[in-house]
Amino acid sequence: MSSLSDGIGKISILEILIILLALIGVTILFDIFEFSIGEDWVYVVIILYFIYRLRIFGSGFKNDLRNIFSKISPKSLLIIVIVNVFFSYGMLYLSNFALAYIPGFRDLLFTPLFSIMAFGSFGFIGGLISTIFISPICEELLFRGVFLNRLKIIVPTSFAIIITSILFGALHSYGSIISAFIFGICMCIIYLKTRNILTCILAHFLNNLLAEFLVHIDTGNLIFTNDIFIVVFSVLAVLSLYLIIVSIRQEWKYITKV
Repeated sequence: MSSLSDGIGKISILEILIILLALIGVTILFDIFEFSIGEDWVYVVIILYFIYRLRIFGSGFKNDLRNIFSKISPKSLLIIVIVNVFFSYGMLYLSNFALAYIPGFRDLLFTPLFSIMAFGSFGFIGGLISTIFISPICEELLFRGVFLNRLKIIVPTSFAIIITSILFGALHSYGSIISAFIFGICMCIIYLKTRNILTCILAHFLNNLLAEFLVHIDTGNLIFTNDIFIVVFSVLAVLSLYLIIVSIRQEWKYITKV
């Protein structure tokens, strides 16, 4: 285990929860006085806290950076990212179908739980930076770095993976909950396999980058309106789900013994 992972493992869940509650409280307080600072700043402050707490740019960081592909190849990491992105589109199609054809489904889903971490306070460019860079760093440090590390001390590793991934999925929008849950499991496996949080951050970064790229090149919204695109992406989503399940099954027994 690298010294960076050692440092992350020493941060308790209670410590993080106290910081999160304090930051959310400050955000609510600003909102009361009609001075919105947005939820993006919560992520920024948390990252700064990790930098302070871990002295993150020390020898441990440099060691992890050098060994980012020591236990997983760039090709394997990219494949994991691609199949998760296509699977997420399949989940979005199912969500859109449910919203359109199942009465009351919209009212059931749009609850405060699924709007806790809604971003967008930085504007368009800032939103891209938040989605592609800030979110992956903060979420990996929190969910794989702290929650997974601490939970697997008190519960079996398999339970720690599931609980961490459920929490990760629950903070995403309704159409992305299941795909985020599956992606969370993949990130947990990568972290337990590599013991390198930077590998997870890179995978998360590539995932968000590819997703944003597809959104912004699809100026005509063809992915969600053109029948040919919908069929192609649906087939890719099914194939991706199959590949993800096979991969998880292959890694699960080994990973849960770690």
